[in-house]
Amino acid sequence: MARIDLDRAADMLAAAEDVLIVTHVRPDGDAAGSGCALCLGLRALGKTAYLAPDPPSMARYEPYMLPYFAPAGFVPGFVAAVDTPGPGQFPPGLTALAEGTDLAVDHHGTNSGYARHTYLEPDSAATGEMVYLLLDRLGVTITPAMAETLYAAIATDTNGFRTPGTTARTMRIAAALREGGYDPSGLMRRLFETKSAARLRLESALFGAMAFPRPGVCVMVLPLDAIRSAGAGEDDMDKLSTLTMVPAGTRAGLLLRQLPEGNWKVSLRTDGSVHAGQVLTVLGGGGHADAAGAVTGLPPEEAEKTVLQALEKTGLWQL
Repeated sequence: MARIDLDRAADMLAAAEDVLIVTHVRPDGDAAGSGCALCLGLRALGKTAYLAPDPPSMARYEPYMLPYFAPAGFVPGFVAAVDTPGPGQFPPGLTALAEGTDLAVDHHGTNSGYARHTYLEPDSAATGEMVYLLLDRLGVTITPAMAETLYAAIATDTNGFRTPGTTARTMRIAAALREGGYDPSGLMRRLFETKSAARLRLESALFGAMAFPRPGVCVMVLPLDAIRSAGAGEDDMDKLSTLTMVPAGTRAGLLLRQLPEGNWKVSLRTDGSVHAGQVLTVLGGGGHADAAGAVTGLPPEEAEKTVLQALEKTGLWQL
């Protein structure tokens, strides 16, 4: 991997032709919004640019992406990946693209360095911030469509501008995007206030069974039968782990969710006092300072015990 800065990344995109943009599997708001905005920005410069097809994406973000999926037979001359930290996060059928990725634009500190060139800003609250800066360097005039997708990217990855990684730069960029000629209030309602009945049933089940095994630690467990009982789908899981930080006094929140194949997805949220990504390396995972994930074959009780032991080593109880 060659680590490059903003200016070099912008130069590469300025010279690129026939661009294919890849997002991680089941793109969230940051991946979808960053990918769409970059695609639109490159098209504004007169370039041919498409998103790599990634069905299925989350229902709330799919309308943004569908118009820009590459047609069958498209042969890229340049591959850019956004918000995708490693080949394992490439969509099924597209993992071979990882070896040919020319540029990765990412804010995950755990990025594996798979791309030939990587523009990496671990301190950015969202990849959407970085794409905004790239478009600015490229001289692209931000259209309402670009502004909406980038605002969605940043707002969702900061949980409504509430995560510890939200900076003054984040807010300045969001302020500029808010003037972009779309309905930001309506967008925020769709992203954060509207929930399916199944999602509400899941939240009720989680709050009803939450546990506090250590001072400042909240644990929620969601087995597969509870998910099916609620009638919930994958879209209903979006940002579910943020609920673990709702109880007052919580400094670390752990969600263990059973996957259809039987493994457990482990999500750790923190208030920033301990590094979530470093803690979850004990389960082979990683992520940001305040949010990280892993998948394990351990029973939930063992996975919880392993994470609690790792948290204890950080001195969390004494902070």
